[in-house]
Amino acid sequence: MPKVSQHKRRVIPEMSTTTHAHPGLTTAQETVQVVLLVIFSVVGTWIALFRVPWQLSADPCLVAAAATGVITNSLWLTRWLGSRGVIFEQYLLAAFLVYMALVYVMRYLFVSTARAENPWLWVEILSVLIFATLAVLGVKRSPWFLVIGIAAHGLAWDSWHYRNSTYMPDWYVIACLAVDVGLAAYVAARFPVYQRASRVKKGNQGGQ
Repeated sequence: MPKVSQHKRRVIPEMSTTTHAHPGLTTAQETVQVVLLVIFSVVGTWIALFRVPWQLSADPCLVAAAATGVITNSLWLTRWLGSRGVIFEQYLLAAFLVYMALVYVMRYLFVSTARAENPWLWVEILSVLIFATLAVLGVKRSPWFLVIGIAAHGLAWDSWHYRNSTYMPDWYVIACLAVDVGLAAYVAARFPVYQRASRVKKGNQGGQ
């Protein structure tokens, strides 16, 4: 009987650990992630309510603003799913990074009347290739490439276009900058989760 009770005492903590949303994280890490996601959600909501000039239009900037709301809700969902949603979350962030760069190309094509004469289209296309490379590296190599890519898109690409572009509205540039900075901070805080998921994935592949 004592042996059985000791066995039970060993099993119970293991079961409680596996049911935790993100095993291995400290309370402080969990708290930081939640706070950053709340801030990101509040900023996104404020932008959607007070900065976006909503109207029925195929404008890529308006579509991107709506897509940001979808991404925000998806991040809450993948967080709720715990370890089951981590890999999907990384691919989602990689796709969003590429899409943010594509918005600039689509917006240029949407409003430009002199595409052949203006070299900026090719600059925007080059940026898509750069951010797509960072997105792939973020999934295949290290999530830090996602952090770098998202932050660079905001701090470098968005800020450079502010009052310096004839085809990107300033409201979108400011909104995208705010979203990028908030999202990059959250992804950086999620690094321990991604790192653990990567180790588990490699372990499963090695076991096969």
